[in-house]
Amino acid sequence: MPEPITSIPELEERVHQALITWYSAAPQATPLGDLALVQQIQTAQNVSVQRAVNLTLEAALERLAASAERDAHLLRRRFVDERPVFVVAREFSMAEATFYKHQRRAIAALAAVLAEMEQAARSQHRARAEARLPWLESGQLFGVQPLLDQLTPLLSAPEPGSPITLLTGLGGVGKTTAARHALEQIVHHAAMALEVGWVSAQQQTFHPGGGIRPVDTPALTAEDLLLALTVQLLPAEARNAPLTSQRSLAALQALLRQSPHLVVIDNLETVADVEALLPTLRRLAGPSRFLLTSRRALPHEPGIYHLTVPELEETDALALVRHEAQMRNLASVSQASDAELRPIYAAVGGNPLALKLVTGMLYLLPLPQVLDNLRQAQGRTVGELYRYVYWQAWRRLDDAGQEVLLCMPNFAQKGADFASIQRICEVQGEDLSAALERLALLSLVNMTGDLHDRRYSIHRLTETFLLREVIRWQGLADDPEHEA
Repeated sequence: MPEPITSIPELEERVHQALITWYSAAPQATPLGDLALVQQIQTAQNVSVQRAVNLTLEAALERLAASAERDAHLLRRRFVDERPVFVVAREFSMAEATFYKHQRRAIAALAAVLAEMEQAARSQHRARAEARLPWLESGQLFGVQPLLDQLTPLLSAPEPGSPITLLTGLGGVGKTTAARHALEQIVHHAAMALEVGWVSAQQQTFHPGGGIRPVDTPALTAEDLLLALTVQLLPAEARNAPLTSQRSLAALQALLRQSPHLVVIDNLETVADVEALLPTLRRLAGPSRFLLTSRRALPHEPGIYHLTVPELEETDALALVRHEAQMRNLASVSQASDAELRPIYAAVGGNPLALKLVTGMLYLLPLPQVLDNLRQAQGRTVGELYRYVYWQAWRRLDDAGQEVLLCMPNFAQKGADFASIQRICEVQGEDLSAALERLALLSLVNMTGDLHDRRYSIHRLTETFLLREVIRWQGLADDPEHEA
C-alpha cells in the first residue's frame, strides 16, 4: 500500500471536487474512491463508491467540527445543504469574495483531517493484512528477489492475463516464503487498499532441529478451504448465519467481486479434491486473484499461470549458510571461506530447507561427518528431511516413473536430452515420455530448453537422496508403517 498522501494541495483539490459532486451519480464523480477509508466503508456497508465517499466526508466533517466548528458548518451549508454562495455568505456575515477565502481555508482543514484519518486507516489495514500472513523465522531474503520481480506484477497489474497464479517447486525450496513476501510487498505498495487472505492446506512441517511435525488444523478438502476463507474474510455479522458450502460460496463471490482481494492457498498438493476446488476458485476470481503454492504443477488446467521456484545459486546458498550460522553463533561456519563451504552446496544444492538443516547439524558435528550422514542417509533428522521432501511424490510414481528417476543421477545437474536418457534407461518411447512428464509435474525433474529442445535434470539434493535413501524405499510405498 502506498504511503499516506503527501501532496496536500492535490488532496485539497480532490476534496473540493468530492464536495461539489456530493449528489452526483456519475461514475467519474468519485475523486476519493481510492482511499482506504472509502474502500473499507464500501465493503463493510455494501454501498456504492459515491455513497462511501460521502460517508467518509461526513466522518471527516464531524471530526473537523470538534476543532473548527465554523469551518465544518460552512462546508455543510454550502455543499451538503446545496445553498448558493450568496446565501451562505450572508449567513456568515461576509462578502462573497471573503467567503471564498474562508471556503478554501475550510477545505484545506478538511483535507488535513482526512489525511490523518487515511493514514490511520492504512496502518490498520496493513496490520490486519499482515496478521493473516504466516510467520517467517527470518525477514532476510536470499536469491528470492528475481522471482518476486516476476510475481508481484502478475498479482498487482490492473488487467492480469490470468487471475490464478501457481508457484511450484520441490519441497523446502521456498514457495511459501516467496508467496509471503510477495503479499507483503503488494500490501505495502498497492494503489488500492487490497485485502488479503491466507489458507494453508499443510499437513506437516519440517523443522531442521526437530524433524517432521504435524499441523494441528490442516485444511484438507475444498469445502474446508472455502469455509476457512469465509471465516477469515467475511465481516462478523455475515458469519452469524449457519455456514454451508453454497452460502459460503455465494457470500465470498459477492465480496470478492465487490472489492479486490488477493488470496493465497498454500500447499495445494495436500488438498484431497483439487479438481473440485479449481472451478470454485475460477468462479471467485476477478477482480480478486488467487496465488497457489504446490509441489505439483497443473499444466493441463486452463487459466493458471505457472511459475517455478528455483533453488538458490551457489552465491546465495552460501550466504544463507553464513546467515544461519550467525544466528546460531557458529563463528567457525559464518567466517569460513567459500572453498570450505562449497562441499555443502555440492551435496544439497540450493534447497534452503536442506541448507538450514546442514548448518544446524554443524553445531554438534564436523562438516565431513554431516555430509557423510546426508550421503549415507544416516540419522533420524536426515531421514525425516528426505521423507518430508520426497516421500509423497515417490508414492505417486508408478514403476516406470521410479525407474526413470533412478536413472537421472547418471546425468548429474547438467541434464540430458530425451535420446540420452533413453539410451541408458530400460523405460522406452512413450512410456519414457509419460514418466518424464510425471516427474516434472511433481517437481522431481527440472525441464529446461526452448521450443525445439528439452533437457532434463535433477537437483543436487535429489541426486544425494537417490544415491542412497531411495533404495530403502523401494517396495515400501504401500506400507502404512512408512507413512511420512
